[in-house]
Amino acid sequence: MHDPLNSTELLKLPYLDGSESKVLNRPTALDFARNMLEYDVISFDVFDTLLLRPFAQPHHLFMILGEKLNCVNFMSIRLKAEREARNQAEVKKGNREVTINDIYELVEFRTGIDKQYGVQLELQTELEFCFANPYMKDVFEILKSQNKKIIAISDMYLTKSMIVQLLENSGFSGFFDVFVSSENNCSKRDKQLFKIALQKLGKDISIVHVGENYESDIKSAQELGIATRYYNNVHETGNQYRADGLSELIGSTYSGIVNTHLHNGRKQYTPHYEYGFIYGGLYILGYCKWIYDYAKQNNIDKVLFLSRDGDIYRKVFNFLYTDMNNEYVYWSRIANMKYTIEKNRYDFLQRMVKHKANHVLGITIKGLLESLELGELVDLLTQYKLKEDDLIHKGNVKLIQTFFVENWETVVKKLSEANAIVKEYFINIIQGSKKVAVVDVGWVGSGGSGIKYLIEQKWKLNCEVHSLVAACRHSNHTGNLSQIMKKEIGVYIFSRMYNRNLYDTHSSTKHNNVYFELFTQACYPSFSGFKKTEEGFKLIFDVPEAENYKIIEQIHNGIFDFVKLYKKMFSNYDYLFNISGYDAYLPFRMIIKDLRFIRKYFGDLSFSRGVIADTENQSFETLNDLMDQAGL
Repeated sequence: MHDPLNSTELLKLPYLDGSESKVLNRPTALDFARNMLEYDVISFDVFDTLLLRPFAQPHHLFMILGEKLNCVNFMSIRLKAEREARNQAEVKKGNREVTINDIYELVEFRTGIDKQYGVQLELQTELEFCFANPYMKDVFEILKSQNKKIIAISDMYLTKSMIVQLLENSGFSGFFDVFVSSENNCSKRDKQLFKIALQKLGKDISIVHVGENYESDIKSAQELGIATRYYNNVHETGNQYRADGLSELIGSTYSGIVNTHLHNGRKQYTPHYEYGFIYGGLYILGYCKWIYDYAKQNNIDKVLFLSRDGDIYRKVFNFLYTDMNNEYVYWSRIANMKYTIEKNRYDFLQRMVKHKANHVLGITIKGLLESLELGELVDLLTQYKLKEDDLIHKGNVKLIQTFFVENWETVVKKLSEANAIVKEYFINIIQGSKKVAVVDVGWVGSGGSGIKYLIEQKWKLNCEVHSLVAACRHSNHTGNLSQIMKKEIGVYIFSRMYNRNLYDTHSSTKHNNVYFELFTQACYPSFSGFKKTEEGFKLIFDVPEAENYKIIEQIHNGIFDFVKLYKKMFSNYDYLFNISGYDAYLPFRMIIKDLRFIRKYFGDLSFSRGVIADTENQSFETLNDLMDQAGL
């Protein structure tokens, strides 16, 4: 069976040459307006010039309308009715111009939907979704301030009064006149609508027309001697870079938000901002809605967002929802390994020894021991023919693991010293909750599983713990799979049992986890654990990767702007926030199809490879180091 996810010829590539918002390199609104001040009259096209819609294609609005009308397949019905109405008009009067009333006569005949009700509902829906192009709004206001005579000319089935209402609803007012094809039985394309406008404006006036359709707005106007200014359609520009395969409605709303924001011309953005906005915004938005629904359906008392990935999750979650108790919790893979050490020997030996051997930058055995506060074991190394200054490498991994195993009681005792502090910390967080949900990015749910073990089994705090992850990657964790099957771990995007094709795609290339986690890094170091003090305890953190913070902040700004725009556009349509994990992943799948973008703009990001905040024993690898090591 053909799998489109693995069919490279079917997948479009993202924009790889920098900021997508700079593709058109439009002049500033001030320069665009200034360039037209010599003309007496400025004429504007309406749709996709003055007014934008948050949909990849204008007719996708009919999907929303169909839901309101409770009419199955309404978009197809509506499009066919318009096409038939135009065919009938051509026979009856020799042109294809129709009104919305003509269209709904046929809709009523086919569906029983009252014509007037359908017309008014479509207009109401257009009023909800049409919004001022921010770039053209600036241009328009500059021209108005110079007392220029402004007209609008539109090839459209809506009536003049409807279009005026749409324009005024978006803040465009003060037109000398508005000319509409449906009321004049002619169009810009056949040049007759321009002629009507010219006749009304009178002789000896100079005019320039601004529009996004090259044939009707530019070519036809120029053939009549009208000066023109071409405004590239934001959707035609952006759709070529949007991800394939999303469900039709979510794909359209997603593309509509991205295209209208990046390509209207008002502002240009950095590649890092766009990485968050284009490839991470839909995922973070969809995941937060999924978390909220899960919590409601499972009577969760409190949602716990784990550091550091939980930082952006929680900010977006609290922006969207105000009725769900939640808290940011300092936790990490390292903390989880340390405070569940008595049952996680395998995890300790893998993370603290085997994984260290694979690092580009070396770590000494002494450095590892001291960073774990196990310096008292250094004197025992010679018994295992190990030297404290030896680097951890593949050749001595098994010997070092043996060293730890044979001194396991000491390791467990030392790393368990903070257990009482950890318990107190979580008791204060839970605060009597009977059900909590622990949220993390992935990939095996170890954070949630560790906290579940501590709260439910070790401390017996009479609180049920649910673990939620964005995605689950590893196949060799049978316990992880059984937890998913028992619904102890909830997975949003993929696992081996859910959206398996996405799981296979993600697992096919090394370090996809790292690229995915770029969305959810935070502007502070990774948490390493708790340390007892005279005042109680303090939080211990890894060495800060401060050079990354400016980039992380831009990524988060992009994500948050996407969420804000989506909420602004669709806040009255809760079902449009039900973004499947499949849809949420596809923009990211697109960017990892060609890693040149990530290597170019994120390759210098550095990652701490120590254990805790011990500067002497800390090493850093860049993302380029990791990619080179993997041969990518």
